[in-house]
Amino acid sequence: MSDRTIPDGRAAGSLRFLVGSTGPLRVLAAPGGLDVPVRGTVIHDPGDPLPAAPSALLLLVGADVADPRTGTVLRRAAAEGYAGVVVKCRGQEADRLTAEAERCSLAVLAAGDAVPWRYVDAEIGCALAAYGVGDLSPSAPAGTEELFSLADAVAAVVGGSVAVEDLDQHVVAYSNVPGQRIDSLRERGILERRVPDDPGQRQQYRDVLAADGVVRFPRARDELARAAVAVRAGALPLGTLWAIEPEGGLSEQAASALRDAARLAAPHLLRALNATETEQRMRRDTLRALLEGYGPPADEAASRLGLGQGEKVSLAAFAPDEGSALIAHLESSLVRYCAAHLPTATVTASARAVYVLLTWPSPAARRFADGALGTVRAGLGTPVRAAVTRAYPDLLRAGALRREADDILRATEGGRAGAPTATAEDVRHVVLLNRLADELRREPWLRLPGVAALLAHDAEQGTDYAATVTAWLDATGDVASAAAGLRVHPNTLRYRLRRVRELFGLDLDDREVRLAAWLELRLAQR
Repeated sequence: MSDRTIPDGRAAGSLRFLVGSTGPLRVLAAPGGLDVPVRGTVIHDPGDPLPAAPSALLLLVGADVADPRTGTVLRRAAAEGYAGVVVKCRGQEADRLTAEAERCSLAVLAAGDAVPWRYVDAEIGCALAAYGVGDLSPSAPAGTEELFSLADAVAAVVGGSVAVEDLDQHVVAYSNVPGQRIDSLRERGILERRVPDDPGQRQQYRDVLAADGVVRFPRARDELARAAVAVRAGALPLGTLWAIEPEGGLSEQAASALRDAARLAAPHLLRALNATETEQRMRRDTLRALLEGYGPPADEAASRLGLGQGEKVSLAAFAPDEGSALIAHLESSLVRYCAAHLPTATVTASARAVYVLLTWPSPAARRFADGALGTVRAGLGTPVRAAVTRAYPDLLRAGALRREADDILRATEGGRAGAPTATAEDVRHVVLLNRLADELRREPWLRLPGVAALLAHDAEQGTDYAATVTAWLDATGDVASAAAGLRVHPNTLRYRLRRVRELFGLDLDDREVRLAAWLELRLAQR
């Protein structure tokens, strides 16, 4: 368990962190507070034995919050040292459950009813892993080794070949029991790892997924009779489980084994379904953590982001002119653009900008940003600015990447860059002045007292000493040119410069004082 913290002070591996960082969760009960360490998740059906997983967050798939048996699971989870449980209320009152949570001192969180469990699990897992937290091996691993063992066990009971399929009819696992009954269709599905598409079979799949129990199909042409059952996580369909019937037909024991196997297969298919979404979320959250300065070590982060050792990276950043209200729409637009044009890119967002990690040199990165900018501007119907950083040697400089990107975006506010996409070369002078202004705001003692007094005098008395000195410095000491710009007589300008020395003690004969005064006066006008 990590004790790392993120910028707002929340522990990176706690209930408080997860509630604040993941959209699907809200607190129903937290008798022990939210500063409870979390090491991972366990997807669990309330009817199954509860695995030992201290500090895990238990996702109660299919649980009824009003059912007393759910309270029993809560007590067992508290005894096993779980960090808390996650349920879905589905419009029901959870008073009974929260009262039980108070009695056994276990946190209860609620996920949104419309949010699939796979999203809940992926969101929690990625939020933890992106900050280097979460070393728990879940009870339902993402691999399919256990599904092969399950298929073998069911085939031994049924007496015929068994296959587990996902919703796209891919064969995820199959039995390999000697002497099992099998036909050519099943053999082809195993060899090709996908069941051949057939209009008649599509109706079969619809029938199975719509049914609550086992559906049986008689022998047809060269296909043996088979039975099938839907695999679900609660109401969410995940796939199907098929068995070829023995010659004597399907026994009640075999039908019961099929139903049990479908329930046992659900967590495994749920994890498998999460794989792509989890990878995308992991990459997004890892990049965001790196840019915030709280991510995992650079070598580990590079592996998660699919980068080679020492591979150079640059950052493209996008910001809407209308502020943060459009960030979520902008992020979605860029995710879609990258999916079509650059699937290997990682997209993440902060409160004010969206970032895309690229492995291209700056010219190619700029072309990418120009193309993306045109698309997202058209989709959002509002001005959007883009910035591209220089190429950095590795992710150890992730913080510098973000600072450069943010500096460029800031420098382009108000259309100062001119071009649709800006780089440091375009606005370096503006970035420098912005940095100097920031330093003067942080450390006001650095300001020249004479300049501060001059600006205050102008504000109070309505004089033009700041404009006079600035014009003279802009003209590099050419009185005639500065006077012409101000539309005053040169002698008037000379008189004002003498008064600046007398009133404010500014020694404009000193070239370093002149430089410092000019910078302060210029920054005061921004």
